[in-house]
Amino acid sequence: MAGRLLAITGGHRFDADAFRAMLDAVCASLEWEWEHATQPEAQRRLRPEHAGTWDAIVLYDIPGLTLARGSQPVTSEPTADTSAALLELLDAGQGVVALHHALAGWPAWDRWAEVLGGRFLYAPGELGGDDLPASGYRMDRYRVDIAAPEHPVCAGVEPFDVDDELYLCPVFEDRVTPLLTTTASIDAASMIDTYREVRFGERAPAAPQRGSQLLGWCTEHGPSRIVYLLPGHGPSTMEQPDYRRLLANACAWVRSPTR
Repeated sequence: MAGRLLAITGGHRFDADAFRAMLDAVCASLEWEWEHATQPEAQRRLRPEHAGTWDAIVLYDIPGLTLARGSQPVTSEPTADTSAALLELLDAGQGVVALHHALAGWPAWDRWAEVLGGRFLYAPGELGGDDLPASGYRMDRYRVDIAAPEHPVCAGVEPFDVDDELYLCPVFEDRVTPLLTTTASIDAASMIDTYREVRFGERAPAAPQRGSQLLGWCTEHGPSRIVYLLPGHGPSTMEQPDYRRLLANACAWVRSPTR
């Protein structure tokens, strides 16, 4: 039986045609089929009774956050049922690949940052009891280096260049396995303060904070494998052959053991 992939979007603008073409190519290489769900309705799929329905779930969404230019980002916590269902889904062995802005998902729920291995903050907030500034970002052309060429996610992937966003945000480096790195600068002075741009339209330097040179990593929650890939902002990256190979490898590696 062919594999199945569920792609979830919502909460952030993206190039739907490029995203669709990327997943068509990735699934063709895996001989899988894929389907698409959009938040908030997609949350109904992320429940333990659906574990194993899909070989992998690709997250390209930002649940728990409402964004609008010129307005204060509005965060919301998941309901007790939603958070329990998500964790029980992972306890059941559902593999997940999170891409790019998915690192900002559920910003008012620390446990989700722990699951993904980091957190991108669109506004100043708390994480693990610490007060943190808004994260920083910038568009740049940079090299994606392979930190773990022996890992199945990186198999057959050579270092490659992308025109994409870089993030300055917390990454739990001591809890994840590095897959991708960059030598590009991530100092605050070179980054744009995400909150001030969204709220006031100002392109001001990001607040000083600790960032990470990691562009991709893997981690686990119980029996579930989880991969995060930071690149993925737009069409030029989504069309990149090595990026598509990374995504295909990641989906195959996290494949649910119940499938």
